Amino acid sequence: MNLNQLAILLIELDPETPSNLDEFKKNLILTKKKARGKIKNILEQACSEMETWSGLDPDQRRSGMVRMGELLEQAMDLSIEKTSGAKPKKSKIIPQKKMESLKFTLSNEFDADLLNEFIVESMECSGMAESSVLEWEKNPDNQELLNTIFRGFHTIKGTSAFLNLDCIKDLAHQAESILARVRDGKENFTGDHADLALKTLDIIKGILERMKLSGPGQQIELPADYENQLNALKNFVSGVRQLPVDEIPNIPDEPDVDIEPKKRPTRKEEEIAQKQAVSPMQFSGLAAESTVRVKIDRLDKLLDTVGELVIAQTMVGEDELIINGKNHELNKKVSLAGKIVRELQDLSMILRMVPLKGTFQKMARLARDLSQKNGKKVDFIIEGDDVEIDRNMVDMMADPLVHLIRNSVDHGIETPEERHRSGKSEDGHIHLTASHAESSIMLTVSDDGRGLNRRKIIDKAVARGLVDSTERISDQEIWQLIFEPGFSTAEQVTEISGRGVGLDVVRQAVEALRGRIEVQSSEGKGCTFIMRMPLTMAIIDGMVVKVGFQRYILPIVNIQKAVRPLESDIHTVNQRAEMLLFQDELLPIIRLHRLFDIPDAQTQLTSGLLVVIGEGQHRCALFVDDLLYQTQVVTKLLGKGMNNVPGVAGGAIMSDGTVGLILDSSGIISIARQRSNTTA
Repeated sequence: MNLNQLAILLIELDPETPSNLDEFKKNLILTKKKARGKIKNILEQACSEMETWSGLDPDQRRSGMVRMGELLEQAMDLSIEKTSGAKPKKSKIIPQKKMESLKFTLSNEFDADLLNEFIVESMECSGMAESSVLEWEKNPDNQELLNTIFRGFHTIKGTSAFLNLDCIKDLAHQAESILARVRDGKENFTGDHADLALKTLDIIKGILERMKLSGPGQQIELPADYENQLNALKNFVSGVRQLPVDEIPNIPDEPDVDIEPKKRPTRKEEEIAQKQAVSPMQFSGLAAESTVRVKIDRLDKLLDTVGELVIAQTMVGEDELIINGKNHELNKKVSLAGKIVRELQDLSMILRMVPLKGTFQKMARLARDLSQKNGKKVDFIIEGDDVEIDRNMVDMMADPLVHLIRNSVDHGIETPEERHRSGKSEDGHIHLTASHAESSIMLTVSDDGRGLNRRKIIDKAVARGLVDSTERISDQEIWQLIFEPGFSTAEQVTEISGRGVGLDVVRQAVEALRGRIEVQSSEGKGCTFIMRMPLTMAIIDGMVVKVGFQRYILPIVNIQKAVRPLESDIHTVNQRAEMLLFQDELLPIIRLHRLFDIPDAQTQLTSGLLVVIGEGQHRCALFVDDLLYQTQVVTKLLGKGMNNVPGVAGGAIMSDGTVGLILDSSGIISIARQRSNTTA
């Protein structure tokens, strides 16, 4: 029995019914016999004082237990100082069962809907982190699991800080600090790390459960072991390896179940309850509208069903009986049915489209709060908040926007003094804009701050082994390094950023939306993050192209022109790379039959077609056998193991019932650029 275990027994004692008092006394005597020097003297004093407990009442016994805790603290401090030479922070050992319950008042600056969204998102993050911790215990060398746990705590910390929920933010921040030491190689993973992480998640979920039953401006009672856990996290970071006593997971409190039937409340009690009841409309400040809230999964099911209807109607329209056109009445009816189906499809898409205004307003509030905490002056400018995108994508885009704005405020914008010395205005500027770009959505977060420090990024990348040589690395390749997990050039960690987690989350979220992110930076002038994503992930207009016996769907939005080249239009670079001279510009040629290994396709460039595709300023020429027809298809995921195939964005069911692959224009252009850089 060591001092830590003895302290745990003391905390478990109940001053009113000390049933295990004899066990504690026995272990105290055994521990005293093994002790030496000053520690033994302290324990002898503890044994002497304990002899008087039997004749005390509960209140007097409680005071004696507090005194016992102080003596054990002195002994533990001496023990730690003796072994490490460092004097640890002290934390009171108080019988947990008699601690006063802590309460926290929710801010009334936010409406009920915003709190509900936070609860749902934080529950998901907690569940993700919890499962990763359990898996991490089995595979402690798996760095991706550690990154996943980090993202969970990091997101919870950031959103709770935004909503002024310090009770959750403090727990998540301290848990991050513990995990940071493991990630940076300062400590090895142990069961204590897993216990603390899981216990912290249990308490966070317990607070969230209490928030569900409450609302803005109301008070909630924190879990009984909240303060113990927070102190344990802080002590663990500072070197005191004393875990909280409660070994049982903190299961959220369930409402009491009445065995006897409830009595009917009196009229006066009902009136009081109605006055105290809080309506969600009180928080929104909006008049009631004639709307119906529909679950997202039902809208998804509707869209999938309409998509299947479109495919079925297309199959009917391309039936040989219809194509021959002998039955004019039947053709007329099929044409009318097709028109109705298309209108139904457009309507189902509109149901899922929502403006970005709500998301942008949250970002404006976030920038304001962060700038105040940092002592910076920030002018946050919004443009294009009326742009509408798929509802599912709004949820997925909110998190990357939060990280980018936090990055701009904390790292990008300088303090008023720094800006004045640099000849800038004291007010920094952050622009958040949304716009349509070739039927896709382009989100831009830009600031006029410090910009990215090229030298710091390179030094950090070399130190971490991400690059071997920087001789031929372009600026764009260097900027992409900041999206690596755990990559950060911040000199100190704050509650806002500095752990190198945020930008990793941004890239993963954008790639999950079949988009890409670009960085433009000028040191001393500012930095811009550009995210390009489709408006929706459900339906696209495409051109069916033929390559040998295969057919592929190329999004029309990316097609600029299709040409049948002459010999004089084809050029070769370094006897390897084929280029097309198009409008006084040399474009790299990508042969689809080589990319997908199709044996019976055209091989002579002059015998097929070169389709010029582009996204932004980057273009390439795609070699195909022929263009067949234009169509509108419902995109489908290919399943695990096939979603990350280079150049493929998904699949679609064709009119004849077969599956056609949807080409990823940005992925193909990226392949073309890599090949061009290799031959350069």
